[in-house]
Parts: sequence; C-alpha cells; structure tokens
Amino acid sequence: MNKQAIQRLSPLTMLGACLATIALILAPVSPRFDYAPLNYLAAMALAMLLPFSLCWLALRIRARGWQAGMTGLALLTWLPALAFVFMASYPLRTALAQSETAEDEPVASLRSGGDHYRLYRLSGGARSSWSVLLRRETPLLPGLKLVRDVERRGHTYSAYLCEAPANGGVTLSQDPCDSVNQY
Repeated sequence: MNKQAIQRLSPLTMLGACLATIALILAPVSPRFDYAPLNYLAAMALAMLLPFSLCWLALRIRARGWQAGMTGLALLTWLPALAFVFMASYPLRTALAQSETAEDEPVASLRSGGDHYRLYRLSGGARSSWSVLLRRETPLLPGLKLVRDVERRGHTYSAYLCEAPANGGVTLSQDPCDSVNQY
C-alpha cells in the first residue's frame, strides 16, 4: 500500500474501533473475563479509547476549522472518560484485594448444552436487600466468556436452578426444583 492509502485507512480504523466499542456497550451479551480485575481494566481502556481516538484524529486533520472542532470535541470527551476511570479504580482495587468482586457471590451452577447457567447472589449495599441474578455464560477462549443476564429477582436471598429436560432449558425457582420460569 502506498502512503496516501495508509493515511486514509488509519482514521477509518479508529472510527471502526469506536463503533465497535459502542456496539459492545449496547449489545445484550457482554464479554467477561474470569479474573475480575481484567473486567475493570478493559472497561477503563474502552472508556479512554474515544478521547484518544479523537485527539489522534484531530492531529491528522489538515483543515483548520475541522481540526479546531475535533480538538474541542476531544477535550469535551476527556472529562467524562477520566471521571469514569476514576470511579472504576475503586472497585478495581477491591477486586485486586479480594480476587473476586464482593457483590457477585456464586450460589449455583448448571450446564445445559454448551452453555453454563450460573446463579449469583448480589448485595445491594447497606440500604438495600439481596437479589439473585441468573446468567448464561458461553465460553469463548480460556479465561473469556460471553455473558447474558437471563433473569434478576429482587428481594431474594436464595434460589435454585433446576434443569427442565422437556424444554431443554433451565428453571429458576425459590423452592427446590419447582419450575417457575422456563428458559
């Protein structure tokens, strides 16, 4: 490739990376690492991707008006990104100290097909009650999985997972193996 083609391809690559980041945020399925601190580090890196991309793009633009506008937009995106990174650093420190997040306590797990269904007990904090969350986890690579939240029940401390062979799904019940919701 010649130099001019590479110069045109670079901004498109950065734009594609930003659009992929936005798609990851809006998708119903999210990638998660088995090691909890990596999730926080990945979120912090994705938050900083947009300001860095806009600054890089502002340096590449030759037209003065567009360069000034892009620089202003880049400066506007730095403040929320830095605030997010600052706020995400506190749970990161907690996760590094505990090696798991304190609010996600695994309660039960069940394998159905190629997916793992895991039930987590979530702490709502000092002024809130417990809740349970059923997640479907599909392994992608070692240490990386796709996670989809299937169901959340508030004001619940314990629940059970039962396999429903007739429907090929998993049930979430507050009583042992009473089928309530089929998935």
